[in-house]
Amino acid sequence: MFRARTNSILLIFSAWLLWAFFSLPLAATAPSEREPAYRDNLYDAEVRSSHAWIVGYYGTLLHSGDRGLTWELQRSGTQEALFRLAFIDEKQGWISGSYGTILHTRDGGKSWKAQSTPTQEHLFGLHFADERLGWAVGSRGAILITEDGGASWKDYSLGEDVILNDVWFKDARQGWIVGEFGRIYHSQDGGHTWRKQQSPVEVSFVSGESRNLFRLLFPDSQGGWVFGLDGVILRTGNGESWELHHPDGAGPLPALRHHLFSAALFDGKKWAVGERGTVLVAAAGQDQWQAAKLKIPPLSLNGIAFGSDGLGLIVGNRGLILRTENGGGEWRPIRIAPEAAGKGVSQAP
Repeated sequence: MFRARTNSILLIFSAWLLWAFFSLPLAATAPSEREPAYRDNLYDAEVRSSHAWIVGYYGTLLHSGDRGLTWELQRSGTQEALFRLAFIDEKQGWISGSYGTILHTRDGGKSWKAQSTPTQEHLFGLHFADERLGWAVGSRGAILITEDGGASWKDYSLGEDVILNDVWFKDARQGWIVGEFGRIYHSQDGGHTWRKQQSPVEVSFVSGESRNLFRLLFPDSQGGWVFGLDGVILRTGNGESWELHHPDGAGPLPALRHHLFSAALFDGKKWAVGERGTVLVAAAGQDQWQAAKLKIPPLSLNGIAFGSDGLGLIVGNRGLILRTENGGGEWRPIRIAPEAAGKGVSQAP
């Protein structure tokens, strides 16, 4: 991932890394010498029924078994940054992270086992269709596929020096990847081969521009959204052609300039979060995006997730956690008190 580019800092690193990963030192120190894990940057969240997980910098892994009211630090067994979560139920899930890290649990996170991968690239995107079939993508065009739950991962990398940030499959064969330079890739054979789709924001390396795309969101099998740098929002109605979308539906170009890092669905509503505390929401069946007015610090929001009954989480830099029990109608901050580090959390009044 670290490559000698001189045209732009944002072409050297994914903006995700710029605001999240690299805002903390890469050099590892002993746990006793570091600030508590709850002060670290958090990158992703997952909600399954009453259970929830959060991952972040330096192997941070938090778990709640009571709908996010109290939390515990689970042992990830690694000091690598952990970027993405993918659970298929309350028991079985995977985590992807830096330097080819993939972790797997069968017991809801009580124990995690590192899986062997054929790469040392950072793995930013992770998606599982079921307990056997999964995909991971990352830096330098890395694409990994497993058909046995991660017992073995095979390398189907692009062979291009491009950062891939997210991957999503609608079934066992058809999927999409988004990443650096505004690129969108499509596969119709389970990820073994990829075709670059026409993107309205794609730029060449030599242009010196940054058009990173970070997250895919498909409310249904065909209609989808992509979120990226400078508030870029793309929309497709058929999975083939993409167009720029204005957040308020008024024009072809987005007015919002804050980077959008993550997105999620609940009850038909679409949510997107990003830089400087940005939270956008679009009502079910609507394409107009509105800013949710939350009283939170202007920190980078890196992940958002909902369960099936309205429990939701937003996570971000400096240990920021927001929780909702009503599908986003109200968000409240959660904090881990210093005296309870590693034991539990309290919800801010």
